Amino acid sequence: MNINCQKEDLLYAVQIIGKAISSKNTMPILNGILLIAEENFLTLRATDLDIAIQCNAPADVVQPGQLVIADGKRFIDIVRQLPDNNINLSLINDCDININYASSSINMRGFESEQFPQLPSLTGDIQASIKGEVFARMVKQTAIASANDEIQPILTGIMLDIEGENLSLVATDFHRLTLTKGLWQTQSQQQIQVIVPAKTMLDVANLADAEEQVEISISHNNACFKMGATIFVSRLISGQFPDYRPIIPKEESFKHQVFVNKQLLGSALKRASLLSKDANNMVRLEFKEGQIVMTANTTDIGNIREVIPADFQGEELLVGYNLKYILDFLKVSNSENIYMKLSGNLTPGVMSEEDNASFTYIILPLRLAN
Repeated sequence: MNINCQKEDLLYAVQIIGKAISSKNTMPILNGILLIAEENFLTLRATDLDIAIQCNAPADVVQPGQLVIADGKRFIDIVRQLPDNNINLSLINDCDININYASSSINMRGFESEQFPQLPSLTGDIQASIKGEVFARMVKQTAIASANDEIQPILTGIMLDIEGENLSLVATDFHRLTLTKGLWQTQSQQQIQVIVPAKTMLDVANLADAEEQVEISISHNNACFKMGATIFVSRLISGQFPDYRPIIPKEESFKHQVFVNKQLLGSALKRASLLSKDANNMVRLEFKEGQIVMTANTTDIGNIREVIPADFQGEELLVGYNLKYILDFLKVSNSENIYMKLSGNLTPGVMSEEDNASFTYIILPLRLAN
């Protein structure tokens, strides 16, 4: 193997695939990066057996070939520190690599490529495509409700509820739930639910935002996402996702509705977060005609009271919320104004965007002390 490539192209590729290298690997080969030089590009691949990421970088291939760099993370660090210039990668001693830059060089140990795990099949039972920016928005809006607790792995994922061309993304940590609906292009009419780790979905979304299309393939065990020169393959999370449909309040159950400017509400909540330091990040919202009165209090710090202009319909209502959960919604909302719909101070409330009925955020209130 002997290739020439630009540092910026190589750095872009290694930083993407580096997400699949885990420091917890017990198999030395999984700490490495597979390099395959062929035609006019260099293919780089990494895997921890839960996810696999492959990315192509443009290159002048003098001699095709492949090898595994033994210490993938160290290779990434080295590439970061190389000068912005042409880089030559060549095979030495059967499976070691020589990195030539300017008039200098670095040698790194490697493995034979045959030992590296193969990429799972990219042809699944369901194949579909969706606009990159649409998919990125749906994932980012849904992921805010996924859990971080590995004790319940199902809740750390995003559930894809697929019904032919209709795609719904759902996540919940049992304190809140997000539902984002969209359309994708597919020939399949299958109805199926699969769960993909939210972390992987966010990594995909960050790349998808800059791509015109995302090609998605779903099989029994894996979900594959192809965007431009990059492929993500993720194992599915096994188990039964909670039935989210009964959780969504019926429209006729709402007795109170608030219409408020996102920026005004968000700025007030950010200030309140500096004074609300209890375990639940409690903020009290009192809904009145023409306004929301927001209060937060921490005994050893102080308190805050703000009046936020709002259009409110219904009887006056006092509700307690974890303000972080509301801020999470505001961060991923693309709307200038948002709705809050409630049926009482102890029942789930719904937040939605002014001009997007496909994004629903359900949040549980906190019980207020007498």
